[in-house]
Amino acid sequence: MEYEEEKLTEGLVLAKTRAVDLDGVTKLNFWGSEISDISVVRSMPNLEVCSVSVNSISTLRDFARCHQLTELYIRKNKIETLSEIFYLKNLSRLRNLWLADNPCAERKNYRATVLRTLPTLQKLDNIVVTDEDRKDAEENGDLLTPPEDLEEVLNEEDQPTENGGEEGGIEGETNNKPPGPGEESSKQRNKPPDDASPATKPKPPPVKPKQSLLDPVTLSWEETNKIREELGLKPLPFEKITTSKPVQKPTEKSRNAHVLQAVLILIRELDKDSLEIVNSATQKMLHSGDT
Repeated sequence: MEYEEEKLTEGLVLAKTRAVDLDGVTKLNFWGSEISDISVVRSMPNLEVCSVSVNSISTLRDFARCHQLTELYIRKNKIETLSEIFYLKNLSRLRNLWLADNPCAERKNYRATVLRTLPTLQKLDNIVVTDEDRKDAEENGDLLTPPEDLEEVLNEEDQPTENGGEEGGIEGETNNKPPGPGEESSKQRNKPPDDASPATKPKPPPVKPKQSLLDPVTLSWEETNKIREELGLKPLPFEKITTSKPVQKPTEKSRNAHVLQAVLILIRELDKDSLEIVNSATQKMLHSGDT
């Protein structure tokens, strides 16, 4: 079955890991989940172990700022060029990388080249790195050309999860530009007169709420806990999941698609007896017309 989207969302991550927020996620396992977009990991500063093998991921760019990452399992994906490993070069804690069965692993001197670029690895493709491997890497490993956007990716600021960093974009760059001769800065133009009373001071324009770039569908507290209860997960407390930031109400079709994706992923963790219970409950709902 094909999902409506192939993007790993914040909602799916929290449902699977049972974490309160993305900062609390240290281990992530979405093996064989038909995903291609994992940009949500950019908002996981404490991620240590990540397993996303057997998917459709084509870049390692999103892991560039996961500085706590120690193990990355990403075999059987669609990473074409070996220069993608440059995005992992600043991850000083990374010790275990499984990159086999990607197109980039088919090139000559693959193992020696990876170890030359990432010399701190202790295990590559489930094989312990030996002193002989390191010597071979120094002698026979190829010198790769870094991706063109490498410096930009490594130096980019952490993006806010909810508001999408709108205020720090093009408008922010314009406001920081020094005024030319005879020009007023934007702050001077917008500054009210000194004798203006609080009642006459101009009000700031309303900020249009934006949905999270990492989670296109935001579920309410009741909806979230209803899904978690049906899947046998512990409900989250109200104060941990509510937010003062307004969000757009998702359409029923879009919400159902994401709920279905979460169920299909989480159901793989159930044993045979639990699956029988799920099957029985599903049959009852189908016959009663509740769905």
